[in-house]
Amino acid sequence: MEKAKIVFQNGMEIEAEENGSSLITDSRPDFPVDLSSVLVIGACGERIFKNAEIVECASVDGRYWFAFREISEAERAAKQMQANIEYIAMMTDVDLEEV
Repeated sequence: MEKAKIVFQNGMEIEAEENGSSLITDSRPDFPVDLSSVLVIGACGERIFKNAEIVECASVDGRYWFAFREISEAERAAKQMQANIEYIAMMTDVDLEEV
């Protein structure tokens, strides 16, 4: 397997092995909260993920497999709208489960 380097927005770096779109480490990575920019440098060149999320981080045979994906603008807008609705409901004392 090829080696890859993952660089996060805050400058933190993780070394991993690359298997297709999956990344593999020997210990569970301590991912930063800010995934607004994730750079993966590997055998296939550089991949930049803007507004990334971790697809999955699973332990298989004592190693950790994970991948990143970009959150689309539609998903970001939907999450923001839901957060706004929940905030307004909290401020007006409305129980959304009753609506």
